[in-house]
Amino acid sequence: LGGKSTDYKTLALALSQLREDSNPDERFQKTKYSCFNPKGITMGELYGEFNELTQEWTDGLGSKIMRGFVNEESPDYKWTVFDGPVDAIWIENMNTVLDDNMTLCLANGERVKLNWTMRMLFEVEDLKVASPATVSRCGMVYLTPGDLGWEPYVRTWCAQLPEEPFSEKAKELILSYFEGLVPKGLEFLRKHGTEPVKTEDSQLVASLCRLYEALFNVDAAT
Repeated sequence: LGGKSTDYKTLALALSQLREDSNPDERFQKTKYSCFNPKGITMGELYGEFNELTQEWTDGLGSKIMRGFVNEESPDYKWTVFDGPVDAIWIENMNTVLDDNMTLCLANGERVKLNWTMRMLFEVEDLKVASPATVSRCGMVYLTPGDLGWEPYVRTWCAQLPEEPFSEKAKELILSYFEGLVPKGLEFLRKHGTEPVKTEDSQLVASLCRLYEALFNVDAAT
């Protein structure tokens, strides 16, 4: 919960809104994006593969998205978002996309040439297995959960609570409880507690919010 997803979605929304408002700056265009987890699928499902029996080519998710964006002739910005851990295998196939060639080379010999409206976004936790070749081809925006903190999450969560039974006065009271008690609880946990799996403060607070909402859900059985 470092704010990475919110950052690029906010940027896309701002660029689109500026274009709708007829801003004279041509750098501001409507922006669309397609997001998926590259580690949630196989290499063949990502870039495409041949069937070993029929030798029939099946397109991959990533290559299909990029080809679809290439075929669009609009000036809209098109982002392909890889939201998942970097893997030394799949990321290396992106090197020709990220350099000046801007070309995706597939196993069937096809070369998908990207246009100037397209960008690749990699939303990753770390770059431990990324090669220098990959890192040098990308611009970096470094965000950590500690920089964001848990307070913005709680304020957003509290604002989205239903008006019934959570009145404005109730929401203010809930926020005051969080601001007064959560820092003390987190401090005690970090000093005296042990965790089988390491957590961030924002993760614990997000779980607390979900538990709180479940316990005070008027529609739930009691």
